[in-house]
Amino acid sequence: MTIVYFVIAVLALAGAVALLWLDRQRSSAVRHRRAVWGDQHEFKFRETDTKLRKVFHRATMNVPDRVAVQDVAYGHYAGTEAAVFDLAETATVVAVRRSTPSPVVIDLRHEDVLAPAEEDVELLGAMGPRVMFSNNLDVARRVCDRRMVALANNAPPFIEVLWNEGNWVLGSMPLTTEDAQLDTGLEVVRRFADLLRVLPPLVDPQDAPDPRDPHGPTRAELADEKTESMRDKQRRARIEADKPAAAAAPHQPPTAAPEPSTAEGDAVSPAPTRAWSQTPESAPGRRMQPMPVRRPGPDGRRPYDMPPGATPPPDRPNRHRKG
Repeated sequence: MTIVYFVIAVLALAGAVALLWLDRQRSSAVRHRRAVWGDQHEFKFRETDTKLRKVFHRATMNVPDRVAVQDVAYGHYAGTEAAVFDLAETATVVAVRRSTPSPVVIDLRHEDVLAPAEEDVELLGAMGPRVMFSNNLDVARRVCDRRMVALANNAPPFIEVLWNEGNWVLGSMPLTTEDAQLDTGLEVVRRFADLLRVLPPLVDPQDAPDPRDPHGPTRAELADEKTESMRDKQRRARIEADKPAAAAAPHQPPTAAPEPSTAEGDAVSPAPTRAWSQTPESAPGRRMQPMPVRRPGPDGRRPYDMPPGATPPPDRPNRHRKG
């Protein structure tokens, strides 16, 4: 009986494993194949996305607005943000985010693909089976080192276009759901993004700092009230506001000050003057007195001051002096 029970247990275990396998296959068939591929890279899945059409506009993304973005798998690949999506009935696009954007555009495409429709890029030259375009040929020449030439020669032909746009580097290929092609496209775009690290970063134009506040923010919207006060913004605004009022007012000659009234019964008070502004002749009843002269006393000393012509008092003995 023990052997029979053992055989039954083994058969039940095998049946459970078979049921689990069938259930997994059924669930994989029901889910979208792009979502199953995203699970392998820990990506999330979204059936549609309207924001990506507003972010990307160059190269393969230069399509009419009616072309929708669908089957989006997004997450992190090799420590950076990445996304894989389809342009409806057009192409499959792989995008990898860069650390900093650059004003220089590099467009590397297969020689069998049409030239870019953007007017701001020019042809630089051919690298193996691919052709490079850029809006800054001097910078693009410095980018074309041995690693870029190796990437242009070794990238599979089904990756038709590689380009950078804003904070992202993208690559496009014909519509595909093959896991191997998606993995290869993701790796090629990541390598292309690494080679574009030498591009100059995008720098916003900055105004010269205020010499009175060199450490303050240069943008007006970032300045606080203290910095604005140092720049005399309010004072300049008041001056500008007073200019139209002064220009609109008619010119009037200066009016003389009213004279004091001399009507009967009114006392005319003289204009106040400062004492030190009067001369001895103009100040009635007040004459300048001569400075006192210090004259020596009987003992030859000058113990006190006396006016000129006065007789000094008799010398009094010093009671405090001994003898």
